[in-house]
Parts: sequence; C-alpha cells; structure tokens
Amino acid sequence: MRRPSVPRASTAVAVVAAVVAVLAVMFPGLGFGQTSTTHAGTPSDVYTSTDPGVCHGDKVGADPVGLLPTAVQVSQESNLVVYFTSTWSAPSGSPTELLLALQVEGGEFFETSPEWIANTGTGGSERDAHGVGTVMWSFPHVAAGAYTVEATAHIAAFPGTSGQSGANLQACALTVFVNPSASP
Repeated sequence: MRRPSVPRASTAVAVVAAVVAVLAVMFPGLGFGQTSTTHAGTPSDVYTSTDPGVCHGDKVGADPVGLLPTAVQVSQESNLVVYFTSTWSAPSGSPTELLLALQVEGGEFFETSPEWIANTGTGGSERDAHGVGTVMWSFPHVAAGAYTVEATAHIAAFPGTSGQSGANLQACALTVFVNPSASP
C-alpha cells in the first residue's frame, strides 16, 4: 500500500509558523509591520456634559469659543478619549467652514486635537445648511490631576470671500472616558 506524501509547501509553512511562534514567545513586543498599540484598563470614570439648546447661546463666529467645559479628575496616568456631538445650522449663502477641535487643559498640561471641518457653508444655496456630526480624539498618557476638557468651535471664510455670518450649534454633548494606562 502506498503511503500518502506530504507536500513540501505545507512543511515549509509549518516551519515558518513554528519560527514565528517561537519569536512571539521570546519577544512578546515584537511586531511585523504593525503600528504600536496600547491596551488600557476599563474606564475608571466617564464624564458627560450636555446642552439641549443652542450650545454657545449665540452664533459661533470667527473667534474660537469653548463649548461644554467639563471638569475631569484623573486619579492615575490615563488615556482620555473625548467625543463631541452636535447638530449645526448655517444660513444660506454663507461661504464659511465650521471648524471643531477638542482640548484638555490643567496645570502645566495643554493638548489639543487637530481641527476638523464640521460644516461647509452652502455658498449661495436657497436653503440653510443643516447637519449632525461627531468628532473624537484620544489624549494618551495624561498624568494624575484635575483637568478641563472642552470642544472649541469657530468659523473661517473660504479663501477669497468675506462671508463670516456664523453658525448655530444645538443639542451638544461632550463625553470623556478616563482609561488608566496599562503598564508596559
């Protein structure tokens, strides 16, 4: 009776898999072409602030304004994950962009996210522009202490225009997750 043969390719795959497994055990932090990630613990705290009306009390203009400043207490080095959600409206013919950012400030610490374009004005449309949006950013390795976390908003005119009519933000919510940093 003839004995079944094992294809050479499957033997080579088994050898490569064994080498990778040995390297993974010997060097647990070793990655092959991967970005680095960290795993934090379960959130120790979650902070939420909301404003069901017009969030700033008036139209947001060219000067940046803080929205929903929220006091956050960090008991040990943590990663903060911040979400900001709102609805917005801008008048018709408004050649502007609504820009949003998130920031954390406390003591000597200040960090801000990049700005996102949350709304592009209608530039001559017959109807007002409306929308709903959420921005999120993470702030890693925030030391223990007291902080203020808030969203900031302002409008910017399109290049070559002078339109600065403003935008309304309504039904705003800011949520902060405090996740203790995992030890290396």
